[in-house]
Formats: sequence, structure tokens, C-alpha cells
Amino acid sequence: MYAFYQSLGFPLHKLGNNPEQPFAMFAMGSVVLALYPKALLAKQAGCKIEGQNTTMSLSLNVAHKSRVDAVLNLATAHGATITRRPFQPEWGGYCGYFKDPEGNLWEIVFHENYQLTQAHS
Repeated sequence: MYAFYQSLGFPLHKLGNNPEQPFAMFAMGSVVLALYPKALLAKQAGCKIEGQNTTMSLSLNVAHKSRVDAVLNLATAHGATITRRPFQPEWGGYCGYFKDPEGNLWEIVFHENYQLTQAHS
């Protein structure tokens, strides 16, 4: 799965070298995206990991409106499924949604009045 995120331009910080329990970490400003196999995550967290992402989405704030379309196209080219094409929500901005190859829901968003200092270019 880490290859999918590398293909989107996320900077790989660390890649586990145990083929039976691989993990990957991506540095994203002050946030780290850590990808673990479910069994390893369940062991680390001390709880069952069941179902798919149903109560939240990961959100990537991009620096330019055109990047919303570009990231969605890149994600699709690498196995993602678009769940909602880019649109202008009632709160302003511009966003679209996709599910990565494991079914995790992502929002790609640009908002001219809300830019993070570490927005993904």
C-alpha cells in the first residue's frame, strides 16, 4: 500500500523491513501518516480493528485549486476509486473524494480562506 502513497508524492519517512509485518511512515509537516497491516495495528493498539473507515475521512489540503483535480487523477491512475468528483461545497472552496485501494476515504480540498502552512503542493 505504501507504493500508492509514494505515487501521490507523499515523502516516505520510514519503511519497515520485516516482510511479515511491513509498515510505512510518511512525514507530512508536523503529522505522520503511518500505515500498518491490520494485525500489527491491532497488536500495537491493543484492540480489534474491524470494518473499514466509516466515521471519518483523511483530508489533504492542497495549495492550489487545480491540485484537487491533479491529485484525484493521480490517485485514480494508481488504483483509487473516485467517490465524488470535484465540486464547490456550500462552505466555499473546492474538493473531491476518493477511496484508496484499501477503502480508506480521502478528501482532497482547496480553500482560499483556509490554507495550512504545510499544504501539499
